[in-house]
Amino acid sequence: KGVLRAMSLWLRASAAAPRLRQAKLRPAGGLLGRAALTLPQYRGEASAGASDVSLAVLERARKEAVENGTDLSEVYEPFLPIDLCQQAFVALHGVCGDGALAVAVSAIIFRIATWHWNLTALQRQCDRSELAPVYMSLGKAIEQAKQQRGGQGSGGQPQAAARAAEAAEADLIRLQAQFTDFVRTTSFSPFQGMGYQLGILMPTWLLAFCTLRGMIAHPDSFRGFVTDPTLWLDSVVFVDPYGVLPALSALAALLNAEINRPRTPEGQEETAQYMRLVMRGALLTFVPFTALLPSAMLVFMATNSAYTALLSWTFRRYWWKAPQIEPRWAVRRKPGG
Repeated sequence: KGVLRAMSLWLRASAAAPRLRQAKLRPAGGLLGRAALTLPQYRGEASAGASDVSLAVLERARKEAVENGTDLSEVYEPFLPIDLCQQAFVALHGVCGDGALAVAVSAIIFRIATWHWNLTALQRQCDRSELAPVYMSLGKAIEQAKQQRGGQGSGGQPQAAARAAEAAEADLIRLQAQFTDFVRTTSFSPFQGMGYQLGILMPTWLLAFCTLRGMIAHPDSFRGFVTDPTLWLDSVVFVDPYGVLPALSALAALLNAEINRPRTPEGQEETAQYMRLVMRGALLTFVPFTALLPSAMLVFMATNSAYTALLSWTFRRYWWKAPQIEPRWAVRRKPGG
């Protein structure tokens, strides 16, 4: 804990836009019609005040924070992981000179830091796309053998029913042995390769949201980051009024789904086409909801999706070694079956 606290203090000292020096309250009737923080002094800002545009952006950020239930007179003390991420954003903003670029760079740095686990997950995902048809074929054959074990399809004749049940029992034993050998040899699981998304990516997205949410709710503590215009936006903490970033975020996720879709099994072309249409519709449906997110979060999401799409495409075509499908796992079809 002491080491993490020291890292937090170092990031605070190295940030290009310093935090508030000391919160001082003014009497009621000041900014926002309530007890509010006085304007602090920042590097590069004259004592007479910053530009009118920056002050207008800061005032808007303060107003939105108050409307969302934030008390600006309270001292902001975030949890240590959120504090570290906030100081990292501020430090990157000082290096990059642009809020959106700082958020995108932070996403790329995180993905590079988790490179090993990402490649391991990609290997497992690509293996799953090749092994899943074998797994499903064996599972379907086992279910059919279980149904035929009761003598179904024998026409009601006792001797035929007994022979059918005996043959189905033998098939069931053989198929279960094949299935066990397949799972044991390949260590296959329908959910393999999902650990990186569930254990690393999703918690990181939640941490990024909480980090940016804290910066939005306390704009005076991150004034340099909040008041810096970027792209076509007055600030990276505001929503995109034109809806461009929500659309780009959805298109980046759609790019990943399109160029990295698994191989379509033979005879399931119509089902695969239907699922592609469902995926496209689902991604576009979420655009109105993501339009409510701050622009910084959308930049973070779009960067991660584009990175995943390009890395997955490159890995699948140049690095991935397909697993070997053993002939002993093939389901033997009965004559006329």
